[in-house]
Amino acid sequence: MPGLTRGLPALARLCLAVANRAPAPADPALDWGPYAPWARPLVMLARGDREAARAALDAAPDPPHDLLLEANWCLLAQAALQLGDTRRIRQAREALAPAAKELAGAGSGLLTAGPVSAHLQQLDAALGGDASG
Repeated sequence: MPGLTRGLPALARLCLAVANRAPAPADPALDWGPYAPWARPLVMLARGDREAARAALDAAPDPPHDLLLEANWCLLAQAALQLGDTRRIRQAREALAPAAKELAGAGSGLLTAGPVSAHLQQLDAALGGDASG
């Protein structure tokens, strides 16, 4: 699986922070490897740079359909929630819905961003309870 040689320690720390609703690790020395596009918005928020976070969220592609799909969507979801980006909130909600009973990323055996259901509850609350959009 790509990302096992670079980026995994930083991603695991970030997912732990997200699962515990803590700020992202923002150490500039962290190597995000291939996970940078999904980590960058939260890292920029932790550094207090909302403009860079918004630009990073706008530039982030949809996560690949791999064992970390839900974990990476949870990262984007949390950034979207903090930035009030309704388009991305809806997008993340739709992407995460099929995994409502799972732990985000746990299928990888490497990390988790916590229960997908907890992220969905936050997304639904931000949408005013209207998940249909």
